[in-house]
Amino acid sequence: MIKVSPLVYVSAGISLLFFLVSPFKLLQFICLGILLIFLISFLYAMILTRSIKVERNTPKLKLACKEHSEISFTIKNYSPLTAFVCYFFDEVPYFQIFNEGNKGICMLRPHEIKKINYEVTSRDRGLYHAGPVRFRTSDPLGLFLINMEVPAPLEITVRPARIKLITEAVPGFPQGNLKINNPCYEDITMRRSIREYLNGDEQKRINWRASAKFDALFTNQYEDSFDAPFFVFLNLAIDDYDLHTRTFHMEKAIEIAANIVEKSRVLRQRCGFAAYAEGFPYLPPHQNQADSILDILSVIKSAQGKISYNPLARFKNQLPNGTLFFEIGPEEVDKYYAKVEANKQDINTRNVGIMRKYAADL
Repeated sequence: MIKVSPLVYVSAGISLLFFLVSPFKLLQFICLGILLIFLISFLYAMILTRSIKVERNTPKLKLACKEHSEISFTIKNYSPLTAFVCYFFDEVPYFQIFNEGNKGICMLRPHEIKKINYEVTSRDRGLYHAGPVRFRTSDPLGLFLINMEVPAPLEITVRPARIKLITEAVPGFPQGNLKINNPCYEDITMRRSIREYLNGDEQKRINWRASAKFDALFTNQYEDSFDAPFFVFLNLAIDDYDLHTRTFHMEKAIEIAANIVEKSRVLRQRCGFAAYAEGFPYLPPHQNQADSILDILSVIKSAQGKISYNPLARFKNQLPNGTLFFEIGPEEVDKYYAKVEANKQDINTRNVGIMRKYAADL
């Protein structure tokens, strides 16, 4: 949108009037020059209005609470004209912005592309939206002010904060992704090497091709690996938490659950999730599901009531063999805080009581 100062209208009206009624050629020439300057400035502003574009470099952004992340967008000038002074402002509500990097002044030369980067952080998890991007410029004389607002939407998912917690992965069943020095979990589809035959080696392990080639017996060695699917149950029943510390402890329970889910992604294990919360979400263990669970934990909310069932007994028949069952509730949060306050270094899911039992043992 082009905003015109009332002074321009007045000046243009007076110039046009003198040009039409004045008998002096010099005065008419001056008035005509003023009108031409107004016209050229207006055309200059019109071209800039149609030629300056704003684009996001990515439509979605994911970060954890209290962690710094970079937001960027690009301002492009497609015209052969220069925007000498361009003020920009990117609206990012509910975020702390470092060095006010979301606003500033720049100059856009003909066909120039300028990338704007700045850092943000958030103290609260949730789903947020950035935009629109507003910018202001004008013609070289400043007669016609250009105010533009581009939606440029950006979806920002703030996940629970990262905490200090070691998630133990105890062997589940063989032939998985996790490496372990235990022949009980040997994967015969993943041959590691061969070695010279030793007394007691099983005949089925002998590499007959290599043995025939080198005229000596050689034995195959395989990778030892296992799979350990994760299943996380999160209790966000309001009445189960103490009134005075309810909100803070619930957020800590969510952070613990997110830490375990993140570990399952690092270990490339199947992960499932259930919760006593608003909507009562339930996801059985599947591969490549950790990101979806983390997105749920970013926006999950507590539910009224008190949990009245044993989560382990309720879900045991729905879990695959070897599943690691993690339960997070008020008791587990209290144990976690006790170890944090005692400045313990080996805080893990076992000594905090989060890992209950293996599905294979149910």
